[in-house]
Amino acid sequence: MNTKYLLATACSALLVSTAMAPAVRAQEAKEPFTEFEAMELAPAWDAQVDTPTASAPIIYSGGSIIVGWEGVSQYNAASFGRNFIPPDTNGAVGLTQYMETTNGAYAVYNKSTGALQSMVSDVSWWAAAGQTGANGDTRIMYNAHADRWIVESFGSSTSQIQIAVSNTGDALGGWKSVKFTGYAGIADYPTLALDNNAVYIGTNNFTTGGSFRGTTLNVIPLDSLFNNTAPTVTNMKQFVTAYPGTIDRGYAIQGVNSDATGSTGSIASSSLFYDPYLTYTVNGLTTGSATGATLGVQAYLDPGVYAVPGAGRQPSVLNPRVIDTSDTRVSSSVYEVGGRTYMVATVDPGTDHAVVRYIVFDSATQTVLDVGDIGDATHDYYMGAIAVNALGQVVITYDRSGSDPSDGKISVMARTFKTLGNGTLQQTGSELLLHVSNSNDYHNGSLDGQAAAGRQRWGDYAQVSVDPGTTHGFYLIGEFAREPNNAANGHPGGTGGTRWGTWIAGITAGSVPEPASWAMMLAGFGFIGGALRRRRYMTA
Repeated sequence: MNTKYLLATACSALLVSTAMAPAVRAQEAKEPFTEFEAMELAPAWDAQVDTPTASAPIIYSGGSIIVGWEGVSQYNAASFGRNFIPPDTNGAVGLTQYMETTNGAYAVYNKSTGALQSMVSDVSWWAAAGQTGANGDTRIMYNAHADRWIVESFGSSTSQIQIAVSNTGDALGGWKSVKFTGYAGIADYPTLALDNNAVYIGTNNFTTGGSFRGTTLNVIPLDSLFNNTAPTVTNMKQFVTAYPGTIDRGYAIQGVNSDATGSTGSIASSSLFYDPYLTYTVNGLTTGSATGATLGVQAYLDPGVYAVPGAGRQPSVLNPRVIDTSDTRVSSSVYEVGGRTYMVATVDPGTDHAVVRYIVFDSATQTVLDVGDIGDATHDYYMGAIAVNALGQVVITYDRSGSDPSDGKISVMARTFKTLGNGTLQQTGSELLLHVSNSNDYHNGSLDGQAAAGRQRWGDYAQVSVDPGTTHGFYLIGEFAREPNNAANGHPGGTGGTRWGTWIAGITAGSVPEPASWAMMLAGFGFIGGALRRRRYMTA
């Protein structure tokens, strides 16, 4: 089993960001992180594998939501003998398909209708791609330029990272794969990002006994993976940052996704030694090789005042506040568009409620341009994910829950934004309710109707993807709670544990942005003529 961690710093004290210079605080390292099971096996008594019929896909006739359907559930994963919590919810959209990965099962859907095209166990999928075993923490992306998919996860050992690349743009076609040692212990929480130069995979490193030992940033030339023969890591560069140590390269390291021509590799992360977030660059990448690459100096970002969030609320009598909202790490993909970098994290702004905080900063100067919270005084907002298209339109998805029985069930939500000329975000339209949980009392590891036992794992992440086939389209995936696994809910022989489900939705971020934002975006992408033609067409 792989391990993950929480910040062991006191969650009740508010954290202040970059008001104090790093030199002054250089010795104020965060305490070591406590570990927990990443692919936690569901209790043996809850091994019922009945697979109920999922809700039918919904095709919407108008508005921001285009299509929505239920993805892989814990019932599906258990039917393959892969009954794990949490799902590590992830997915990506291609030209005609949506592919989902979870701990236990992978699935491919028609992106226009939500029709299921394939669902297999994660172990079987990797075997077909040429690897033995799978230990979860999977992430997936689609590269529109190459018309290829890329998937990464643990290998048969949690010290290994395995990568698969599709032969074509068809997710049901053949795949080729490669693996490497991420860390001679546990290379935990592997992340995934790519730009026009390289693929970036960050890991948090633990001993097999669970002691935190630092991080690794793996930089692999893009053409080493997306070639016509087989993926290779021969020219990969591994940047290892030891803990304890004096260098801060962050934890839960996220590479920055960018389509910009000539983009320089960038990294965004939660700070390891200080309270704020940080960013730095990967310099010296050459065509086909990362072996001569170096890392730039860290720049600390001021995200405002925050604390580690507490447990999420739900309208349950026995388990009113047990949902794990994770910690303040950057858990989802980070995007760079038009010289600006966008990311989200879950924090407590000092209200004892979790919120999803977005941060936008200038990629060149590392100046923070905008910080905003998605949240309110009666709900918890957590497990956020973000994506940004070429026009600076933004979609953020998240889970929301609260104590009120009328609207407190864990729900998959989303909001759309546009980037203004000064780099700030302005919400467009209303908050989108995509799916509501079947249960108001989610807890894994104890019987339905009993108090929750153990840590109530949730997530550990969500994902938003830019639809490569449209101008304003996005697809997203998040987690919700299925009904308890018992006879009363149509599962004869089930012993009553609640189960996770996933929800996939296609949405549109709206029409062309306002003129000031439009001109700003065009200047950074070099497609003025074609874009103006589209604008005239829309006006007509």
